[in-house]
Amino acid sequence: MIQRVANIRPNAFRAAASIAVPLLLTLAGCSSIAPPPEPAPPASPAAVRLEALRMEPVVEPWSFAGKAGECVDTGTHRVHSTLRDPVIRERMEIFLPTALDHYRKAIVPLPAPDGPIDVFLFGTRTDWLTYTRERLPQEAAMYEKIGRGGYTVDGDAVLYDIGRWDTFTIAAHEGWHAYTQRVFRHALPVWLEEGIACFMEGVRGGVDGAPPTFIPWRNFERFGELRDVVSRGRFIPLEELVQGTPQDSLETGRTTLLGYYAQVWALVHFLNEGEGGRYRAGLVRLLGDAVDGRIASTIWESSKAGTRNERRMAIGRQVGPAVLREYFSADSTRLSSEYEAFVRAIVQRGNGERIWRGEAPSFVQQSPATVPLTPR
Repeated sequence: MIQRVANIRPNAFRAAASIAVPLLLTLAGCSSIAPPPEPAPPASPAAVRLEALRMEPVVEPWSFAGKAGECVDTGTHRVHSTLRDPVIRERMEIFLPTALDHYRKAIVPLPAPDGPIDVFLFGTRTDWLTYTRERLPQEAAMYEKIGRGGYTVDGDAVLYDIGRWDTFTIAAHEGWHAYTQRVFRHALPVWLEEGIACFMEGVRGGVDGAPPTFIPWRNFERFGELRDVVSRGRFIPLEELVQGTPQDSLETGRTTLLGYYAQVWALVHFLNEGEGGRYRAGLVRLLGDAVDGRIASTIWESSKAGTRNERRMAIGRQVGPAVLREYFSADSTRLSSEYEAFVRAIVQRGNGERIWRGEAPSFVQQSPATVPLTPR
C-alpha cells in the first residue's frame, strides 16, 4: 500500500490513501485465602465493541452503482460488499476481526479502535475503479496503474476480489493501515507503516475453512520476492529504502514495487528480532509514541537531529531517516550493514521451508523479549 504523505501529522481519519499490491498466488489454582478482588473498572467503549465479536454479525442491504450488495457488521468491522464469491464473503467475517486482534498483539500491546472499521470489498475491479474515481478523482489515475491491489483512505480499506488467497492477503495488509489511521495520533514513517502491514500478512488457514492463525514469518510471497531482489542485484541500501515511498517504485514498474515491499517486510523482522533483539526496544517505543502523538516532539527535541533547519526537515520530508536515527541507531553505516547481512541470511538455501512452516530462519535467535509489554 502507498502512503500519500511522508511527514508527521495527526493521523486519525487523515486524508491519506495507500495502495497495496500482492504477489501473485503461490500463496492452576491456589487454595490460600486471599482478599476479595477489586471490582473491575467499567469496560471502555472500544472493549465493548471488541466483545461484540461473540455476537452474530448484523447484515443489512447495501448497494453501489445500481448493484445490490450487503453491509455486514461484525462488531469490529463493517464490510460493505458486492462480492460474488460466497467463500470470501462468509470467511471475511472471521478473518478481519482475527486480524485486528493480531495487530494489537503481534509486536506490542496496542489499543482498540474506538469504533468499527469500514471495509469496501467489491466483486469486480470495474466496481472498485468506479468507486475510486468517485471518492478520489485526483488520485484515481495512479491507482489504475496497479493490476491487482487495494488502498486505504481516511481509515477505510477499499479492496476487490482478486482471488481467494490474494484477497485475504490484501485484507490483512490494508486492515493494518485502516487500524493505524484510526488509532495512531502520529503516522509512522512510510517504510515502517508498509513494513508492518507486510509483517501482518503472514497467515495459515482462513481460506480453506480452518480458522486463520497469523504467523508473521509465514509469508512465502514476500520471502520469494526478497530472494529475487538479492539474486538479481536489486537490493536497496537502507539509507535509500527509508527515504523512498511505494509511489517512487510504482513509477518504475510493479517488480520494483514488490521488491520494496519485500525489503520493508524484512526490515521490520530485523528491527524486531535481528542482532539478538538489539533494536526491539526502539520499535516498541516508536509504536507507543505513534499512538500517543509524540513522534514529532521526540525528533524536534532530539540531540541527533542537528540544527533547527535540519530538525524541521526531519519532521517533514526527511522523517524516515530521522526516525531511524532517533529510535534505532545514529550509526547509519553500521545499521545498514547489519540489515543487509540479515536480508542475505534470510534468503540462504534451506530457509524457504522454514518460512513455509511459519518459523524464523535458522540464524534468528528466538529469545524472550527483554522489553516489558504493558497493555494499552
